[in-house]
Amino acid sequence: QPGMVDISATPGSQSGEDVNLALKSGDVAQHKDPSLSENADGYSLDEEAARIADEDLNRKKKQTYKGRMLIWLALQSTGVIYGDIGTSPLYVYSSTFSSQPAYDDLVGALSIIIWTLTIMVTIKYMFIVLAADDDGEGGTFALYSLLARYAHIAQRDPNTQGSLNLERYNTGDMKVANKGIRTMIENSRVARVFLKILGVLGVAMVMSDGVLTPAQSILGAIQGLRVAQPNISSATIVGVSCAIIVVLFAVQPFGTSKIATSFAPIVVIWLLFNACCGIYNLAKFDHSVLKAFSPFFAGSFLVRNGTDGWRTLSGLLLAFTGVEALFADLGAFTKRAIQLSWLCLAFPCLLLAYIGQAAYIAQDATETAFTNPFFYTVIPGTFYFSLVIAVMATIVASQAMITGVF
Repeated sequence: QPGMVDISATPGSQSGEDVNLALKSGDVAQHKDPSLSENADGYSLDEEAARIADEDLNRKKKQTYKGRMLIWLALQSTGVIYGDIGTSPLYVYSSTFSSQPAYDDLVGALSIIIWTLTIMVTIKYMFIVLAADDDGEGGTFALYSLLARYAHIAQRDPNTQGSLNLERYNTGDMKVANKGIRTMIENSRVARVFLKILGVLGVAMVMSDGVLTPAQSILGAIQGLRVAQPNISSATIVGVSCAIIVVLFAVQPFGTSKIATSFAPIVVIWLLFNACCGIYNLAKFDHSVLKAFSPFFAGSFLVRNGTDGWRTLSGLLLAFTGVEALFADLGAFTKRAIQLSWLCLAFPCLLLAYIGQAAYIAQDATETAFTNPFFYTVIPGTFYFSLVIAVMATIVASQAMITGVF
């Protein structure tokens, strides 16, 4: 047709070998109306159409931010992403031990927490998982979409095939192992179905976490009222928790940006307060727990306690619950903003919180601090402030998974 650009696939793409969208500004119909192709200045509309189509189809344009905007995004990400993993100091030790732990077991548990946050969150998520984005988008479906760009695992409508940005490595450019895996996936119907099941299952697990986290986190914080008022009834705690959840979901239509801006100061104050309490307890009680930075104590804890040691992992692994929000919420922020907020704020604050709690529990003569590690280890005179900020932080903690689900 006059004035239209011919977008054609190479022969290799038709055979399933290579998908390349060939876009040539000169491949236009020979019989065209000059009035449609050029303006008074001789400017070719065909060339302009080819340039725009080339940008849309073949060029990845990821938004990059620097300076103040990057810092602002990092601050916003703190308000949305780290609410869940940031409130874990409320219940990790109480979920791990059913009685006052021995000193060696306490140091071993702390060592597992330290290295779990280091390996699972810092190394795996910050530097590996966040790199597997789909043009800036994160989450399970984004991973499947990214895989579908480089391997023929999904059926596409022929009418919309030309509008998709398809990419594929040439077979000759791939390593033998990678080529074999791609060939196996493309030729095996079982493998393709299995990948779809994994994608749906991953999203289902995130959604289930989004249902569980608001109820569990808010209920856990409201139960802190019993430290000040032991006679408070369970009905009151449940009723207050339900009311907070209703309000939390009622503000969702305001959007991620406004919610993140409102919640960010709460999470920042919460993390810094935990860090201050950790430094206070570490300096006043038992600084010898710092030897937990050696992975030897993590291994010896599991070996020494046998089956019981492995069972306690169900409580210790709560230290990084909500870490999936880092990748699921990637599209709302950027990789650099998330890395900046974790490495410079959340990670050091959480380490100090767990270390300080361990230092206090190690010297606790009443042998009750492990049952409510956060409220028993706060700086003297700050209990009611800690109660208020804990309730507010757990409300924000729910936001991390709510945003991840959407």
